[in-house]
Amino acid sequence: MATITIRNLDEKIKRRLQVRAALNGRSMEAEIRAYLALLAEETPPSSASEADLGTNIHRRYAALRGVDLEAPPRPFSISTANGSSKDAPQEIEPKPGLGTQIHNLFAPLGGVDLQLPPRRKSHREIPTFE
Repeated sequence: MATITIRNLDEKIKRRLQVRAALNGRSMEAEIRAYLALLAEETPPSSASEADLGTNIHRRYAALRGVDLEAPPRPFSISTANGSSKDAPQEIEPKPGLGTQIHNLFAPLGGVDLQLPPRRKSHREIPTFE
C-alpha cells in the first residue's frame, strides 16, 4: 500500500471531507480513499493523439492547404412495383416542400392576403470590424 501526504489543504475542504465521511459512515481517510479510487477508474480526457478521426486527418493534411472538389449531382431514384431493376434508378422531380403543397391545396379557394408588419429594426448598432 502506498502513502500520500497532502500539504496546504484548505481548512474548508478538510471540514467538508469530514462531514461527507460522517454522512457515509466512514473515516475521512476511508472517504478520500473511496473518492480517489472512483476518480482513478474514470477514463482520462482524450489527449491530442487520441483526437477523433476527422481532426487527425485535418491535422495531417493541413499543410497541403486543401482541395476544392465539386460533388456530382445525385439523381433521385425510386423502385417501381412493376419489377423493374433497382440497379437502374429513374430520374424524377423532387417533391415540392410542405409550404408549396399547402399553397397548392388552398389556391383554388382564392387565398388570403396577409398584411405583415415590417420587421422592427434592432436598437443595437451594427458592429464594424476595422
